[in-house]
Amino acid sequence: MRAFQTFALRSATVAVIAASCALLNGQDSSPTVKSDLIAVNIKMKQESVPADQHPWVLLTSKNISKHNLFPGFCHDSRVHLEGEKGEPPLTYRHRQLRREPGVPALSAGGPPNFPLNIPGEKPYEGIPPGGVDVEIFDLTVLYNLAPGKYTVYLDVQDQAGVWLRTNTVHFEIQPPAK
Repeated sequence: MRAFQTFALRSATVAVIAASCALLNGQDSSPTVKSDLIAVNIKMKQESVPADQHPWVLLTSKNISKHNLFPGFCHDSRVHLEGEKGEPPLTYRHRQLRREPGVPALSAGGPPNFPLNIPGEKPYEGIPPGGVDVEIFDLTVLYNLAPGKYTVYLDVQDQAGVWLRTNTVHFEIQPPAK
């Protein structure tokens, strides 16, 4: 039960941060890419990121189907990042996610699968038609980033196996203050 409470608290925290980031971000709304199930787009939390902070990409997925979808309705997603000198070096974690040969696989542990229903409370019914899910990607978990200008987009797979390429966004990592 304790593990579930910790997971629920972390999930709620991420949701609140994601919502506040989406509201505070001043970027124009980006073009949306659609499948039969979801519409996706991305934006940066900040277009100009100080060297000591993390660049975060916000992936917004809207349920455009006629039935509820559960979180994780995007089966897979791949981040593509290009800098002024090509793709930046990958972190060890990113190499594990890409299942590179010779790199040990990620452990199979993790949070329990959805739906998460709490006894005595209304069962979780997923994201309703028209509902939105926001995922946050911390690019420093995936790439070793140096100061410079970058371009990022995601490939997202919906539950039907359809791959969607999101819009492309730009950001810059500022050099450290002297």
